[in-house]
Amino acid sequence: MSIIKIALTGGIACGKSRVSQILSGLGVDVINLDKLARQAVKPDTLVLKKLIKHFGNDILNADKSLDRSALRELLLESKSNQQLIETMLHPEILMRMQTEIKKLESKLVVVEIPLLAEKNLTHLFDRIIIVGCNEEEQLKRLIARNDISLKEAKSMISTQINHLLRLELCNKTPIDIIENNLDIADLTQKTNQLYKKLTNL
Repeated sequence: MSIIKIALTGGIACGKSRVSQILSGLGVDVINLDKLARQAVKPDTLVLKKLIKHFGNDILNADKSLDRSALRELLLESKSNQQLIETMLHPEILMRMQTEIKKLESKLVVVEIPLLAEKNLTHLFDRIIIVGCNEEEQLKRLIARNDISLKEAKSMISTQINHLLRLELCNKTPIDIIENNLDIADLTQKTNQLYKKLTNL
């Protein structure tokens, strides 16, 4: 039987990583696309060379590694920058994801993928978990986590689609929703309940 591929998505600072950690602690294989993205732009990788060729050495730290904050600024600067960077990065990240999945012998795998709906990648998965929270809580968490201003937090959130549109774009695939507006105990309980459901599929 083929492995059940489950995408874990949701807005920035809504709690995807927390849910990933809880599921991983329960023994679920979890693949984090942000980690794969970091691997894809390590020094001397083809992707980093392409980025340097287009944007110059200003995107590098002193040790020749990628300055992720500089790249994020370029992403937010213009739509054309965003499209170019994603064209360079995404195929490599997805290839690495498929390679990781092929190594597994589990019944299911969870892939943490923030821009699932935005990048129209729902067709790659059998099920979707969407983690959401209210806007006030999302802003508060993002400001605290990234040590940024309210204006910067709103700008980062604006680059993603809202919760309702995310639901609409994902609705052709079975969805489980976790609302993360309370504390870690509540989130843990909800994730444990979902784990039981998924392992009984």
